[in-house]
Amino acid sequence: MVKQHKENLIIIILLTILSAATYYVQYLIFHQKENTFFYMLQDLAFVPIQVVMVTLIINRFLNEMENRKKIKKINVIISTFFVEIGVPIITVISKFNRNNNEISEIIKTKEMNSKKYDKLIREIKEFKFDVYADPGKLDELCSILKNYKEPMLNLLANPNLLEHDSFTDMLWAVFHVIDELQARGAFDKQNKDDIEHLSNDILRAYTALIIEWISYMNYLQNEYPFLFTLALKKNPFLAKQS
Repeated sequence: MVKQHKENLIIIILLTILSAATYYVQYLIFHQKENTFFYMLQDLAFVPIQVVMVTLIINRFLNEMENRKKIKKINVIISTFFVEIGVPIITVISKFNRNNNEISEIIKTKEMNSKKYDKLIREIKEFKFDVYADPGKLDELCSILKNYKEPMLNLLANPNLLEHDSFTDMLWAVFHVIDELQARGAFDKQNKDDIEHLSNDILRAYTALIIEWISYMNYLQNEYPFLFTLALKKNPFLAKQS
């Protein structure tokens, strides 16, 4: 940090000396002291406008372009997740939601072609899920999630995801389910409190997965309609795949 400040100070001094030397050379050549001073003030008067143009307009434009690139990179990661991991996980976790048909109806009636995605997300957040960690299904869930653990860890290692808190939180919710399942013994020997705890963990992950999937579909529809059409056919909430 100190070294960088020193370098910046040196650059400022050198540029100031260069500017002064240029004005001096101009005076030596043309011998017009008044005009030199006049144009120097002209240049100084234009400096605030230059600052406005550089900081407020050009920098904002460049920052917006950079943000768009970051968003695109993030959505490439999210797309990879749902194509290879997310949809299978949603499918297996949906078996623990005893009123999943109602969720399917909510999403299917929208047909994922409405622009009111925010409203759909609010409906999901307010929906009363009936998630039960059925011991007879936990072995399958544990096995599938363990297979996807390493790819999800690789996703978390991607620095671009630091810009997307909700997606990162969703991954951590799924990781927590994996850790809980791996930390327990035989699932058929879990007591009522353990099953309730697992049910809450599965509910948290399932809700986050659905919300991120809806946001992902919204992005595809707006940016990549041809990919959206394919993703729509793989809607994990449809009873029959097209």
